[in-house]
Amino acid sequence: SEQWSETQRLHAAVPYNPNPFIKIGLFVFAHVCFLFGGSFVFLLVGTGAGFAITALLYAFVVTFLLIHFIRQKQLHFSGIDNALIYGVVGATMPLIFEIYEALRINELWVGVLFCLPVLVIVVYSFGEPLVALGTFLCGLFIVAALLMKHPLGKALLPFALMLYAGGFFMITEKLSQKPSTFYWKSALYWVNTASLVLFYLAGNYGIVREANAELNGLSSPSPEIAFAGLFWAFTLLIPALYLYGGFRRRDRTLLFLGLLGIVVSILTIRYYHPVLPVEWSLLLGGVAATLIAYALIHQLKTPKYGFSYAPEKEDSERLSLETVVVSQITKNIHSVENGVEFGGGDFAGGGAGEKY
Repeated sequence: SEQWSETQRLHAAVPYNPNPFIKIGLFVFAHVCFLFGGSFVFLLVGTGAGFAITALLYAFVVTFLLIHFIRQKQLHFSGIDNALIYGVVGATMPLIFEIYEALRINELWVGVLFCLPVLVIVVYSFGEPLVALGTFLCGLFIVAALLMKHPLGKALLPFALMLYAGGFFMITEKLSQKPSTFYWKSALYWVNTASLVLFYLAGNYGIVREANAELNGLSSPSPEIAFAGLFWAFTLLIPALYLYGGFRRRDRTLLFLGLLGIVVSILTIRYYHPVLPVEWSLLLGGVAATLIAYALIHQLKTPKYGFSYAPEKEDSERLSLETVVVSQITKNIHSVENGVEFGGGDFAGGGAGEKY
């Protein structure tokens, strides 16, 4: 009974997670089913109640079916539920567009604001990462649109976007530490990564300078910006901060973003202050990267500071349990389809005994 309880604990029901090819096929198939069902509903009901109202009612019906499928079939981003979630979000948009047009508001950010409640509810209900990323970008668009209405807002736009990204990073970091948010783990990770990317891009000197020229209709080459020294510091220090956090926390995402930020920072410096020709820059950069990679691979064959180049070892307890299960299954098999029977024989001399 103790072994059975341990087996049930380790092999509990897990969400359905097919391989990527099957997932893509299920995603396309679910989309086709959603569109076919919508067409059937419109043929059955007609447009007497209005296209937007009929689409909204169809979205409610699909939502109840989706919840049923998730509970019964253990679906969690298997392709089927992703497609139906996107379909539900899309089916609610016609009513929002009609309300936006009826109010005769010419501010695009207001229309995006009308979409936010739907996206927030979907993210809270299903934790879909792409919808969570869309919610993050919608909020970003609203903040940027409001600030660009005034000259002072345009000047403060980079700092406001960095504050926006930093706020979301802190929120997602805090939520991801709670065990109760396991269902939203993917969504939190996507938004957390997007906030890190936005934080660097909003402080990058080159992006701020070129965006400032574009927003103010300034001719090329773009003129120097205010607080240039501060943005140069952001360009150089933020990737270093990401690398430090990645090494300190053993975080692969921070390490990757830090290395990518270093590359973008080098390209930014070279764009405004070229020192070497392009050919020499690429050659020297490639040689340096190769030497660093070789040195790291050589050094990390022996684990150091929590990092290792060697592949991870499997959990010994789980491997032992699987070994016992497999041995018990093979022990209880007495025959196969070709009629060869197992058991009862002796093993001697490599199978040379008379009873082999």
